[in-house]
Amino acid sequence: MSISFSRVFARTAVFCLVAATSLGTVFVSRAAAGTSSPAEEAPKATARTTDLTGAKADGASRGHYSSSPVRLRSEGRDLLAYPPAASAASHPMTVVYLHGIHGRPENGCPWFRDGASELGWLVCPEGAKHEETGTASWGGDVFEQGTVVARAMRAARANGASSEPGVAVGFSQGGYVALDLVKTRQARFRGLVLIAAPEAHPSAQKLREAGVVRVALAAGSADAAHAPLIEDTKRLQREGIEARFFNLGRVGHTYAAEDGATLREAITWAGGIRE
Repeated sequence: MSISFSRVFARTAVFCLVAATSLGTVFVSRAAAGTSSPAEEAPKATARTTDLTGAKADGASRGHYSSSPVRLRSEGRDLLAYPPAASAASHPMTVVYLHGIHGRPENGCPWFRDGASELGWLVCPEGAKHEETGTASWGGDVFEQGTVVARAMRAARANGASSEPGVAVGFSQGGYVALDLVKTRQARFRGLVLIAAPEAHPSAQKLREAGVVRVALAAGSADAAHAPLIEDTKRLQREGIEARFFNLGRVGHTYAAEDGATLREAITWAGGIRE
């Protein structure tokens, strides 16, 4: 199954429009990987990256590595990840971060570490389509996208994560990918965090059929996605889905919230550990 060219083209046009809107904000220097040039991307992780190939997710490992990124070796490929915090459940779930168009997983991944590590493993795969600039996008083939995400989830399970559905965090193009994976059963999640994806318009019926329990939608007040996502939140609530909107503050098209606690709350709520 392939997402049609017209659909991909329409979404790309929206990404460009949203990015142009956001450039007028004072926070544009923090614009995230999905919509900006490499020079404008969000800060990269500065912590030392540790190779955890074959590591076990026991209590000692969680306590030692929870604040630093690691590289998991999965089916011949490296995968950026953060292990669970020491306080995570004994059977930690998997949180998958799906970056935006022309993005790099290492830019966004650190922003979601705090909330994700309370749930379990945070894995941050690179988009299916690699680009000459060193960035990546997801392309239009949902099966190719599903292969990438499934590989990342297997790596988390190999290091102690539960096989139960976890949480997908999708920024911009990554938000659309998360919904496509759910609708086509390429991946199973109990919770979704959709950030700055104004054309997402999740279907309550399809979410229920796929086993999604909670949907968090988020955007900054200077993002063109802000108003549409608020409306989507209200609609999902009327249609019987547990949905919440999280305001990232006075920022444009980015995941870089003014207050990092907002992202933490969105992720833990989507994962079911906060009311």
